[in-house]
Parts: sequence; structure tokens; C-alpha cells
Amino acid sequence: MKILVTGGAGYIGSVVSAMLLEAGHEVVVLDDLSTGRRDAVPQGASFVLARVHEADVLDPSFDAVLHFAAFIAAGESVQRPEKYWDNNTIGSLRLLNTMHAAKVRRIVFSSTANIYGDSDSLPIDERAAAKPPNPYAASKLAIEHALAREARA
Repeated sequence: MKILVTGGAGYIGSVVSAMLLEAGHEVVVLDDLSTGRRDAVPQGASFVLARVHEADVLDPSFDAVLHFAAFIAAGESVQRPEKYWDNNTIGSLRLLNTMHAAKVRRIVFSSTANIYGDSDSLPIDERAAAKPPNPYAASKLAIEHALAREARA
């Protein structure tokens, strides 16, 4: 499979990219290097320096997207919510639009347990009520809702 990994220069994205390459997949990493490192992109993966907003590399030759590109500092999101809404929400929605135009139907989205806030029980059941305590978690939950509606459409 040919797979686009957004945020593939970050910790999780780079590890998953390496595993995909080991499994024989073709991997294209898209990252703006705002928090990731170019040297974390595994050898054998193609690299595109761009924001998730600019996923124009995506075309019908791709089979799937693994979406790890996000700002993740919950505390900072309280101080700079617009940064998180723009990158995590608007960027993801633009990625979904690009996927739709390219007819790429498969996506794995990396969300966060933080959408549940402080849970009363562990492990957290996915049916628990979402109570995002900060803009970071709210931005992730917004995309979960968008993905659910996109899947239904």
C-alpha cells in the first residue's frame, strides 16, 4: 500500500512509518518540522516539508492516510487556542477535503484520551461522555465528529 503519514517526523509518526516500511509499504511523510525532526523520518520514506493544510501531494495513487499531525501541548492550548483550532481542526478538515478530492477513503486518526477529561474510572470506556477540558482536546474531538459524519456520508 502507498500511505501518507502526516506528522511522520514526530515520535509516533516516525515509529509507525518505520513499521510500515518494514512491512513493505510505500511511505510518504508530510511534516512541517514545527515539532518533529527531519532526522526522525526513517530511511526509505519520501519526505514532504509542508503543513497538514497543504497535503496537495495526496492523489489517487495513495491507499490510506495515517494522521498524526497535531499540536499536543494541552497547557499551551489554553494560552493560544487559535493555534490549536487552526492546526488540529482546520488543518485536519483541509486534509479530509484533499482526501475526498483524491478519492482516498482510508484514514487512521490519532486522537487523545484527553477528550474525556478527568475520568472517574480507568480504563476509560470509549462510550464515556466526552468532556474536553482544553482547546487541544476539543480540537481532537471536533475531528472525531467530522470523521464520523464523513464516514456516514
